[in-house]
Amino acid sequence: MLYHKDHYPDHSMEKYLPDGTFNIIFELTGKSKYIFDNNSKKKIQKCSDVWFSGVLKDYITISAECEEMMVLVFKPGAGFPLIHKSIDEYTNKVVPAQEVFGESILTLLSKLKEPTTPEEKFTEIENWIISQLKEDDFYTNIIQYAINAITESSSYINISALSKKLGYSQKQFIQLFKKYVGLTPKQFHRITRFNEILQSVENKKEVMWTTEATNCGYFDQAHFIKDFQSFSGLNPSKYLKDFDIHPNFVPVK
Repeated sequence: MLYHKDHYPDHSMEKYLPDGTFNIIFELTGKSKYIFDNNSKKKIQKCSDVWFSGVLKDYITISAECEEMMVLVFKPGAGFPLIHKSIDEYTNKVVPAQEVFGESILTLLSKLKEPTTPEEKFTEIENWIISQLKEDDFYTNIIQYAINAITESSSYINISALSKKLGYSQKQFIQLFKKYVGLTPKQFHRITRFNEILQSVENKKEVMWTTEATNCGYFDQAHFIKDFQSFSGLNPSKYLKDFDIHPNFVPVK
């Protein structure tokens, strides 16, 4: 859980790069935020009060400033026990949170808007999450095992072998993985590897991109460049020049 207040950067928009998570965003001041067209930078969607951002396959361009906001970030695979429906229904989508959670999320928003401390707000959120969660042994055992196997295989993941090991056909396994994670195993692997690159260069002033790409499992420069541009809209050198504090948020100036 993240709490942001009085964040006014010198840029009005930023790119949010895919990281395999989904998010619930609470805007506590009543001021709307926007999603912009990645190319024209025109407003294409208004986000108000509380909204649900599904797992991303592509970057999106969003409002950068924040007067007071809370963000819940859910790790890959953790969504199904919370929303009780297939995560891939919301992949690459941002929707009003009540479409996913009903009136309970609006009741929570009202409580978060009350003049309480951030710690008290976190407690309200934790109580709401507990009320929403349903135990899911399939997620705990099968999906989490698959996520770990894919995350730990930086260079290549044999989906057929992994499916067989878990007792499913490859087609069955892909559908189950999408249901819980919102991405196919191969899409998730690509995004995981891309984020390994971002983390590896986060605190470096000078980067040997060929070395970083090799260390993160890319066999050739062409595939590395293709993935990097696909997920960020930037070449690696431009990204390193532009990104500010968080590796998955890049200022648009």
